[in-house]
Amino acid sequence: MTVLAIIDATRIEAPQGPATQVAGLSLVERAIRLASVCGTDHIIVHIEEGESPPTFDSSIVEKEVTFWTKSDQPPDVSADRILIMDAGVVFQRSFVSQVVADSAEIEPGSSLRDAQGYLAILAPPGMHSLQSILSDPSQALAEARPALSGGWAELINSEEAIHRASRRLWNGCRKPQDGLVSRYLNRHISISISRVLVSTAVRPNHISALTLSMGVAAALVAAWGGYLGFLFAGVLYQINSVVDGVDGELARVRYEFSVTGEWLDTISDDMADLLLYIGLGVGAWRTMPEAPGPFGSELWLILGLVAAAGKIASMIVYYRWLIAHGRGDLLAFEWSFKDDSDDNHQPRSALSRALSATHYFFRKDFIVFVAMILSFGGFLPHLLFALAPGNIIVALSVMIQQLRRP
Repeated sequence: MTVLAIIDATRIEAPQGPATQVAGLSLVERAIRLASVCGTDHIIVHIEEGESPPTFDSSIVEKEVTFWTKSDQPPDVSADRILIMDAGVVFQRSFVSQVVADSAEIEPGSSLRDAQGYLAILAPPGMHSLQSILSDPSQALAEARPALSGGWAELINSEEAIHRASRRLWNGCRKPQDGLVSRYLNRHISISISRVLVSTAVRPNHISALTLSMGVAAALVAAWGGYLGFLFAGVLYQINSVVDGVDGELARVRYEFSVTGEWLDTISDDMADLLLYIGLGVGAWRTMPEAPGPFGSELWLILGLVAAAGKIASMIVYYRWLIAHGRGDLLAFEWSFKDDSDDNHQPRSALSRALSATHYFFRKDFIVFVAMILSFGGFLPHLLFALAPGNIIVALSVMIQQLRRP
């Protein structure tokens, strides 16, 4: 199914017109990017006669974009569905994506719009000609049946509306999957950082590269050992965890999604963890008193390597799954502690039930925060006593989970 997006940029009521910025993007560029990431195949932007085409970052928008005025010939474009959007409105992305995804079910010749008349989906044939729709998108919106619901849309007609839309966009970065520390601490800090960066040239991939560098630095100072080494490692690890949220927030608010970006974020996170486990083992072996048991100080090295081995085993499993599904975002992976028993009508294993009941304590945000607290007392390496068996348990869990799946 091919979807054509028609963006009406002729009725914008915003204080600075089409150039009005909301969370780092002009209204027209925001509408173009939104249409691009929501499953459309071609985008036509209707602008006023004599108006210069607005600029947008073509490296982000990978779809063909055409600027059109009433004096132009209609583009030679055919589509199974036509999405009409008001460029003077900021929409919730998930709502627009759902409208496009569900449009396959619309009967040919029908048209639906949201209650406010800001967005509509049309199903040719039987609709007006493309020329008539382009000439007056507002009329096509008015004639569509008000049946689309869900999500939010903010008409940008004042400074207050700009603030409301911006607040809604940033609140959309708070994910239900967030752990306790992320929800009540990290996300507040990372969104504050993202608000500062959103109007700059900093991109999500730049942040992912920064977090990887911070992870390597934390591992190196951990391997140096001693109180200061472990303290700096714990603090850097927590800062890394906070900053790690920024790349995803910038991507969601500015619609800068890519599989490459997903992979860069996932790999930078995993390498930061993996290197820290090894660094802690080396640093403790070099500078800590002998550990109890028959292994002496070598126990620290063993714990670090076991924790790393468990992490690598998990990575192999979910990297294979991500590659097979064409994804790079670890949140897409179906973890064993998710309660999917209602979906597949199968009883859950005791291991899955245990992980589900305690999953907040296995989340990276919680572990990283505990690591920072331990580092203040010089006990950061002792976290390996929990990480080594914990990573092995998680690895076994995801392996069993994947083996059980059809």
